Amino acid sequence: MERNLEKEILDELKSINQSLQKLTEKNNEVKQPSILIDIVKSLLVGICIVGPAIAVLYGLFQILGS
Repeated sequence: MERNLEKEILDELKSINQSLQKLTEKNNEVKQPSILIDIVKSLLVGICIVGPAIAVLYGLFQILGS
């Protein structure tokens, strides 16, 4: 009875370990596009927010300087 219980526990642990390994592999595969998306987001923020802000500041300095 006790050996049967131990075997069931070991089998369940093996099953859980295999499931965790599959999830880890899927998680590692998904992370690659995430980096590319982050790069594109950073570029868009730079173009749409930082660029116009610099242009406005440059214009203000031109007006104040003249």
